[in-house]
Amino acid sequence: MNKEEQFRAGFSLKTKFLIWLVIFILMVMIVIYIYFSHHERTILSQEIKLRGEALCINVVSSAEDFLVMKDDLSLAKLIYDTKAKNKGVIYCFVIDDNNTIWAHTDASLVNTTYRVPHELEELNTKPIMIQERRTPDGIEVFEIVMPITVGENKIGEAHVALSQQAIKDAVAQAGTGVAFVTAGIIVLGIIGILILVSFIIGSLGEVTKDIEAIGNGDLDRKIITSRTDEIGRITHAVKMMATKLKRAQEELIEKERMKKEMQIAKEIQQTLLPHSLPQIPEFKIATYYQSAREVGGDYYDFIEIDKEHFGVIIADVAGKGVAGSLVMTMVRSIMRIEALKNPSPHRLITLLNSILCRDIPEGLFITLFYTVFDLREYRITYCSAGHNPAYFFNPQEKKLLTLKPAGPPLGINLFDEREFAARLHEETRIFNRGEILLLYTDGVTEAMNRSKERFGRERLQNFIEGNGSLTPETFKKRLKAAIETFTRKEKQSDDITFVILQRM
Repeated sequence: MNKEEQFRAGFSLKTKFLIWLVIFILMVMIVIYIYFSHHERTILSQEIKLRGEALCINVVSSAEDFLVMKDDLSLAKLIYDTKAKNKGVIYCFVIDDNNTIWAHTDASLVNTTYRVPHELEELNTKPIMIQERRTPDGIEVFEIVMPITVGENKIGEAHVALSQQAIKDAVAQAGTGVAFVTAGIIVLGIIGILILVSFIIGSLGEVTKDIEAIGNGDLDRKIITSRTDEIGRITHAVKMMATKLKRAQEELIEKERMKKEMQIAKEIQQTLLPHSLPQIPEFKIATYYQSAREVGGDYYDFIEIDKEHFGVIIADVAGKGVAGSLVMTMVRSIMRIEALKNPSPHRLITLLNSILCRDIPEGLFITLFYTVFDLREYRITYCSAGHNPAYFFNPQEKKLLTLKPAGPPLGINLFDEREFAARLHEETRIFNRGEILLLYTDGVTEAMNRSKERFGRERLQNFIEGNGSLTPETFKKRLKAAIETFTRKEKQSDDITFVILQRM
């Protein structure tokens, strides 16, 4: 037999088609993997940076007062909670304007001098910096740095570092998924080629039954198809329609539930606040309350202890909405009951903290300023549990005093009852005729305009000095107008509450 007559059998057309099909699928899946890996890395990097920025903003807003007051314990708890409650945080610390570390997730670095790593830039006057670096332990992180300011003055910096490990894990997981999908597609392709014949037109009966069942309200009906032709598209469209209808139904139920819950919470909130102002001889009173949401976390109240003493409370829960409202209900109940037995603000707040530490939900705490008025001697006795300072103004002498007795917030399990009592200070002063007392929550000083500039304590002090001789009602209207003018009625993130008392 001549060589020309010899035939060496090669791969069959079926085999060649299978080989080319496998090669084509592999190439397509490799391209898809490269694209989605890059896309996934970009999106996750952005998400981690945004999350880190939000965490850093939270640290800055919480650390401002603590750093001003040099409250290293509160700063330490803030830093510890930031790392403990946020997965992926590698380290977090706060430094002052002298680069001294006040709080760090590595306790051994506290009170040391922070030096910027050589691979990072300094913050200087920038509002925020997000940089990539590798820690000495070899962990790749995004480090977010923001200044801590009081008014326009920088008093320190907050540093938060988030791990990039989530990006690597997501990319690796995507690669595994692509590999499984590729293997599945290859297997299905081989089976399809071996069978060679597939259904061209399937029965529309099952699709019709599915549509009728969905029309009758059976949104949980399972619709399964492996077809990719027009009938497969119809089946998929029916499946997506059922999914969207079910999702819309669930969202409607959830909205109704939330609406009812918020209505209940709003009713609870309204019962917390006084329905009318007390009539106290020789005193005029005005109050203002504006919730940032449907229900808020601010609270104020007046308590008639006896015929010669009455108490004034203003408080702020670190948490808004329903949770804040319910915690304030607890505070109100305890204060109204125990104030009659404990005329001393120090004893009352110590008892209140002891009860709250046992019952308050984790993650919430309360700041409170409590003042007891002695109507015989016109003397006030007051305590502050981590609250904003009160202001006392004498219009005759044009003298503005800041009332800021030391005291930690309520509901934080850092101190036992004895240590809390030791840290809580009580002060006393005489309330003369014409003098005015202003109690407020941080929603006043932290009210922001569109430029993210805060109203601030300096503006508030200047306002008091210029309007402290007015009646409480007029003072209230002008302060409200001043805040609205400054913010230009920009939507606020915190409740705004203040109480004004004047001895006539």
